[in-house]
Amino acid sequence: MDDGWLRIGEVARRTGLTVRALHHYDRLGLLVPSERSWGDHRLYTPSDLRRLLDIQHLRSLGLSLAEVQAALDDPGFDPNLVLDQHIARLTEQIALQRQLLDRLRVLRAGNEAAWPELLDTIALIARLRHPEATVRVRAALDADPIPLPVLIERIAAETDPDVLGVLVWAVARHGRPAVAPLIDLLGGARPGVRLHIVHALDKLGERDAVPALKTLLDDPEPAIRAAAVTALGRLGDERALPDLIDLLGTPDEPLGAAVTDALIRFGDVAAAALALAPPADPRARTRAVEVLEQLDGPAATSALVARADDGDRQVRLAAVFALAEVRGEAAEAAIARAAASDDPHLVALARRISADRLRSAGGSR
Repeated sequence: MDDGWLRIGEVARRTGLTVRALHHYDRLGLLVPSERSWGDHRLYTPSDLRRLLDIQHLRSLGLSLAEVQAALDDPGFDPNLVLDQHIARLTEQIALQRQLLDRLRVLRAGNEAAWPELLDTIALIARLRHPEATVRVRAALDADPIPLPVLIERIAAETDPDVLGVLVWAVARHGRPAVAPLIDLLGGARPGVRLHIVHALDKLGERDAVPALKTLLDDPEPAIRAAAVTALGRLGDERALPDLIDLLGTPDEPLGAAVTDALIRFGDVAAAALALAPPADPRARTRAVEVLEQLDGPAATSALVARADDGDRQVRLAAVFALAEVRGEAAEAAIARAAASDDPHLVALARRISADRLRSAGGSR
């Protein structure tokens, strides 16, 4: 080392680069030593070492040697253009690596057997990923059983509704263990996938799904809201009852019909809830009458009698009409009050009901 200059071997030792790499940089003109010794040895100055440090920093970002040389020597070089290209390339590589990681995790989670069975699972996954929808459907139908992690992963990625339907059918065959993975999948799922998950939870019939189904009552997709309502009605879990009653006032007619059907499935429990706390909205109370009309028992009768004196005319008419099929003193008294009211339509309806009952009683004698 003379006057702060370093020979090539010392530069290699201090930087971790090989002598061959430094020779290559010299040949490319990327890093040419500023001086030569009497024996024609390369001598590197402090400014050469600073350039070498810049080269290493740029290389660490993934730039090629040509891009590094352009960055250091070309005044018109646009670093942002190169960085954008590398960001896009790395983003694509990361996505591919994540896909591979997810695939390995699926295989690991579903692997309970030896190597031959694992190879069969890999082949099955390949068929379930086939570009032809018919091949994917055939794979889902033929395999028995398909590991649950494999099914969940494919449902999340599938776009064809027919294939989704078959995958959901295959998931439902796993029974209760499928509930939690399906619920976990709901969060970021596309609308079509969410709808199929609701159908799967409906088929599974496990009450563990009630909290998740309740969250879907506010889903932006009308079909998903209606499917969640139907599923909650079939499950018959009382935790969903207040939410369903709140939906009675919806202006969405198909959803309102689904809510009515769901509440009817709750039977006396729904009747008691509607009698104890009738909805505030008149439209909701009218739909509540439709529910009560389909139910038997004292709670339903009591609620209908109360609605016959409702403050809203449409609710009163619906309740009195429903009471036409109800026997008992309370129903008779409610119809009599309607016949004596100052509403001509209500009076006409109550009198017709009373006349029909008299004719029916006469015929029965």
